[in-house]
Amino acid sequence: MLPRVSRTFVLNIRLLAGGLREAVGVGYLLCRAADTIEDAWPGSAAEIETRFGLLLEAMAGDGSAADTLAAAAAAPAVTAAGETPRSAERELVASLPRAWRVWRALPAPDRDAIATCLRTMAPGMSRYAVRAAVRPAGVPYLDSEAELHDYCWRVAGCVGVMLTRLAEEQAGGDATARRRRIELAPVVGEALQLTNILLDWPLDVRQGRCHVPADWLTAAGLVPQQLVGAARPEVDRLSRRLEALARGALARVPDYLDLVAPRARRYRLFVLMPALWALASLENARRDPNFPRGRRPRLPRARLWHEAARGLLGHRGAALRRLRAALPHPGA
Repeated sequence: MLPRVSRTFVLNIRLLAGGLREAVGVGYLLCRAADTIEDAWPGSAAEIETRFGLLLEAMAGDGSAADTLAAAAAAPAVTAAGETPRSAERELVASLPRAWRVWRALPAPDRDAIATCLRTMAPGMSRYAVRAAVRPAGVPYLDSEAELHDYCWRVAGCVGVMLTRLAEEQAGGDATARRRRIELAPVVGEALQLTNILLDWPLDVRQGRCHVPADWLTAAGLVPQQLVGAARPEVDRLSRRLEALARGALARVPDYLDLVAPRARRYRLFVLMPALWALASLENARRDPNFPRGRRPRLPRARLWHEAARGLLGHRGAALRRLRAALPHPGA
């Protein structure tokens, strides 16, 4: 399922090996199942709440809940135009019992790290998705900048903590280093999530979901529909503001990596690569004169591999300096 639901993660996970790779892989698939319930499986507020409830019951050890959720996802997707093929994301939820059984077979510490992550992720996603389902069309998904940071924690920051717990033995260090890694882990997830929110801005707004906080829009005198289409200086300023948050988080990723033992080279690269890709994507978007009003700019595959090579050859030096220099542009 990994190649079908993620273009870059399937490349990145190859850096890991053994039990860590298996635990990270199944943890990622379970998190993507939650993501599917939030934004790739339409339904009423009650249906969304029920689906998240079943996922949480499954993560508490109830295999029948995983079966029930999978059966619902496997049901034909029928719209006004007739039955439509299920998306790869829905197929993932339809095969949830297989991932669930692998999760149950993991060592207890790995199993608990993944379950703890989902116990943070699922209620948070449910709260935002259920609220959106009962709001009128065109209302921003998030009300404030505080909610933007909370949302990043719920959908990505907790994943950073999960990965840190799964890699604890390899990452090494004394009790102070381990505690500090857990403290910094959320910023790794937030950096990637803020980048994705910015890059997905054009598609999300056109599909009726706006992650630009409502208080930002109110202060700028805008409504979500004005974030795409005609050029507006206010829109450019908001995109730069979001970019500044993403860059600020990316610039802190090296602080986390400094706490990972040099011998854990594979895990260090596993964390470093997505951060380099995110920074390159921000730079690519900034050069696009139609962003964010047009479509999501895609990082060319050649640039993707260039950044990968940069990380492989210089993950202790140049690549980390590049991230530390990712701080927002003056005046952002």
